[in-house]
Amino acid sequence: MKKNKKLVRQILWFAAVLALMMSTSIAVIGMSYVKKAYFDSFSEELHTSAMFLQNALDTQWKGDWEVTSTGKILKGNYAVHDDFQAQLDALHEQTGVNFTIFYGDTRYITSLTDEKGERMEGTQASEEVVAKVVENGEDYLATNIKIGGSDSKWYAYYIPLKNADGTVVGMIFAGRETDTVQAALLHARLIMMGVYAFFVILVLVLGHMMIIKSTKAIEEIVSGLKKLEDGELSFYIEDHAFDRKDEIGVIAETSAELRDKLQDVIKTSLDLSDQVTNAGENLATSADTALHVADQVSNAVEDISKGAVSQAESVENSLNNTLEMGESIDDISDSVKELSKAATEMLQDASKTVDSINELMLQNQRVMSAMSEIHAQIQATNEAVKNIADASNSITSISDQTNLLSLNASIEAARAGDAGRGFAVVASEIGSLAVQSKDASVSINDIVAKLVEESQKSVDTIEKLNAAFNQQNSQLNNTKADMDYVVKNVNSVDNSTKTIADKVDLLNGLKVSFNDIISELSAISQQNAASSEETTASMEELNATFAVITEAADELRDLAVNLNEKMNYFNIEGSMA
Repeated sequence: MKKNKKLVRQILWFAAVLALMMSTSIAVIGMSYVKKAYFDSFSEELHTSAMFLQNALDTQWKGDWEVTSTGKILKGNYAVHDDFQAQLDALHEQTGVNFTIFYGDTRYITSLTDEKGERMEGTQASEEVVAKVVENGEDYLATNIKIGGSDSKWYAYYIPLKNADGTVVGMIFAGRETDTVQAALLHARLIMMGVYAFFVILVLVLGHMMIIKSTKAIEEIVSGLKKLEDGELSFYIEDHAFDRKDEIGVIAETSAELRDKLQDVIKTSLDLSDQVTNAGENLATSADTALHVADQVSNAVEDISKGAVSQAESVENSLNNTLEMGESIDDISDSVKELSKAATEMLQDASKTVDSINELMLQNQRVMSAMSEIHAQIQATNEAVKNIADASNSITSISDQTNLLSLNASIEAARAGDAGRGFAVVASEIGSLAVQSKDASVSINDIVAKLVEESQKSVDTIEKLNAAFNQQNSQLNNTKADMDYVVKNVNSVDNSTKTIADKVDLLNGLKVSFNDIISELSAISQQNAASSEETTASMEELNATFAVITEAADELRDLAVNLNEKMNYFNIEGSMA
């Protein structure tokens, strides 16, 4: 256990020391890079500010730079001092950066002030700066320089001030006091040191806590394993050891699983041991019981042997009854066949009767059709006779008019004298013809009247015949319906007889099978009688076997008691998963 503690402490302290060394190296390297990055960023800021100022000048005022004899600075003949001075002051207030416009080596527009608070206009730049910027036309970054004889040091960026033809006529200055830069760097260092110190303390505290927590978990696991060595399976490992996600948590979980599996195995072994003990006792008891039951079975076998003989006699009687039942089924089968034959003949006769009725109905329909045609012809003849009567009446009327015309013609001929004599003869002939026509018309009317009377009688007779034929047709339809019902019933009888015949055939098959079964039962009964004697001999052997089983059950019970004593070394009471 002590080795485990030292190992864990060494690992955690070693990791903590490495982490502190790594963080210290990172902090030192980071500070140097932060300083460099900060100064680079600061120089870029000053350079950008100077370029911005130059672009603002070139944008607002066009033309070249010059200084008048009175000391005014001009750009493109415009005095820029006052306007641009205000802009420089505003930029200085907003950004904290100081700006200066040099013409040559002299300051003409600036936001810088001396210790008395006066602007540093008219003062000169250092020779080193003038040589680099004005004479060589280079950009220049100055660090820790003094301006105007003050003790303050500056971080400044100088760029050339050029005319349109590229001639360098001065400089543009953008700078900050070095103290502000150092203060910003110091602030950054303090923040980094504070973060470093925080994480150092955090690492130490967390390392110490991890050591305590890991040591406690390992002590619990080792204590549980020691109990396991002593046969105590009821040890418990705290939940915080299981909640760990590292190897210690895996060891705790594995130890608990090992404890649970051992508990399960030992508990199962103890249960099996108890069960084997109980089974041995039960087996011995069962063997005694089985021996007693075997004696009862022997007695029962003797009774079965006696019953088998009685059963054989009963089966023989059943066989005789089955033969009588088969003869009855054969008689039923013959009767059903005769009934089926009679039903078939009845169905054939009924079918012939239906065919005859159908033929009679067809002939009746033909007669009714012919009577309808005769009725129509008589009606047509009657209409023609009526038309002849009408024509005869017309002839009679014409004859009367012709006779009247003949009379008038005779009167006119008499008036004419000899000149009308020939006309009188014609009139006389016409009159005679009219009289003949009238007589013929009267004769025709008499004949037509008789024809109409006879025709009406024929019509009446035809109508009576039609009524009789219709009644006969209705009776034939009723008769046909009755015969159809008879045919349907005969068909039903025929189908029923066929079904009965099928069932009788099935009964014949079952009769044969039943006879076979009865025969088999008879044979089985005889075999049972023989097997009963063999079973009696087997039961004697079984009794001897049960005696051996009783002895083996006693030995099994002794072995189970010995196993139970060995397994009681382990204690699983009060165990917790």
